[in-house]
Amino acid sequence: MAAAVNRILLAVDRAERVVLFGDYDVDGVTSLTLLAEMLGTYGAAPNLFLPLRMEEGYGLSRESVNRCCEQHKPELLIAVDCGTSSLGEIAELQRRSVDVIVLDHHEPKAALPNCVAVVNPKTEPGSMFHYLCSVGIAFKLCHALLKTRPVAGFDLKANLDLVALGTVADIVPLQNENRIFVQRGMVEIARSKRL
Repeated sequence: MAAAVNRILLAVDRAERVVLFGDYDVDGVTSLTLLAEMLGTYGAAPNLFLPLRMEEGYGLSRESVNRCCEQHKPELLIAVDCGTSSLGEIAELQRRSVDVIVLDHHEPKAALPNCVAVVNPKTEPGSMFHYLCSVGIAFKLCHALLKTRPVAGFDLKANLDLVALGTVADIVPLQNENRIFVQRGMVEIARSKRL
């Protein structure tokens, strides 16, 4: 988490081209929305990228990485709800001088990608956060960013509508913080102005 926070704030300070690369399901889309809003409070304007499901498949495929790099020329790519098993694709991004952060909750294979950071509780045996989906992990990252560099007037809890939506749609266990995210998120959904 610390490595991810430091690299993101460096990208913000340098006004680098940041791409938020997500899965096309509800967990992925709510994660991208939450991160885009968070980075926007720091003055960044990240590009959002979703793979084309039928043509490019799931996650960091060779085709989606090529299209993303052609369209956005990222300096930092944050892969959300995918990436834990994308060793070859992340190596290709590094060959293109793109730094990569992975925020994911899927089971890792034998090896992890060589990148700036892999923030995935399932890579740590016995992790107390094993129940989170990607939007829960994105929320934790936003919290860590705010603890490191506070933003006056930004209420992270007001974004729990996104966290609740992604958590329920991804059918993760409603235990521990997930239960709180959904309970508080339902309150935010009821008063949300989001379409």
